[in-house]
Amino acid sequence: MEGKIREGIKNIEMRIGWEQKHLGKAVEDFKEAAAAYDAYHIETFIPGKIKDIAGHRTEIEKLEEQKQILEYMLKQGC
Repeated sequence: MEGKIREGIKNIEMRIGWEQKHLGKAVEDFKEAAAAYDAYHIETFIPGKIKDIAGHRTEIEKLEEQKQILEYMLKQGC
């Protein structure tokens, strides 16, 4: 069981890294767009970019919670 928990933690850590990479890209895209867009494009497209950033942050938070649960299980000897 311990091996499966450790494997689960490792998989979650990889997924967190992937999400962080995508979050960084989304933030960079937002910054570039905000600097280059005119008022119409800001109004039209920036909300979608913000939603994308929020989605990545939410996913990272969920994954961190899952990781904490598995780490707790590991400490309890499950």
